[in-house]
Amino acid sequence: MSMQAYARAHGISQHSLRRWRDLIDADEVEIDWRTHLHPSARPLISTGASSAAKESVTGTRLTDAPTADPPHDGRANRRRFSDEEKLAIVHESEHPGTSAAEVCRRHGIVSSMLFRWRVQFGFGKRSRAKLVAVKVTGAQSGTLVLNDLLQPPDGMTVVQLDDGRRVFAPMGSDPDAVRRHVNEQEIAR
Repeated sequence: MSMQAYARAHGISQHSLRRWRDLIDADEVEIDWRTHLHPSARPLISTGASSAAKESVTGTRLTDAPTADPPHDGRANRRRFSDEEKLAIVHESEHPGTSAAEVCRRHGIVSSMLFRWRVQFGFGKRSRAKLVAVKVTGAQSGTLVLNDLLQPPDGMTVVQLDDGRRVFAPMGSDPDAVRRHVNEQEIAR
C-alpha cells in the first residue's frame, strides 16, 4: 500500500504520517501498542454502562479495514425518515413492555431522536388531569369565594374589588386608584 493510500485510509495527512514515521525510526516516540489492539484481543471489562451501551458495536479507524474512499465527516451516514416511518417507530415505542432503548437499537437511531419524534407527533404531552366533581353545600346563590388561598408576593398588598375579586398591588398603593385602573382596563377590552 502506498503512503498516500495509507494516509487517506486513516484520515491523516501524508506530512503527518511521514513525520511520525521519522520519529518512530529515531526512537523518539514511545508507543503503547496495547491501545492499538483489535477490540476482540482486549480483555473484557465490565462497566456500569446500560445494556444498550454494552451491546453497541464500536470500531476505530486503526482496526477497520482501509478503504479507497476518503473518510466521511459523519453527515453522509444520515438517514432520512418519512413522517410515516417516524410515526410507525413512535407507535412501536408505545407498546407496553417495550423500552425506548430497544426500539432505538432496532432502528439504528439515538434515543433523543425518538423522544423528539414523540413530541413532534404529540405523544410527549402529558394527559390532562382528571378532576373530580365537587358539590358545595351551604353556598348562597351558587357563588363561592375562596379567600386567602393565594398569599400576596413580597412587597405586594391585596386590594378588594367591588365585585368581591382580589388583586395584588405594590405596597403603599392607593386602593381606590387600583380599583379605577382595573375598571378602566376591563372597559377597554
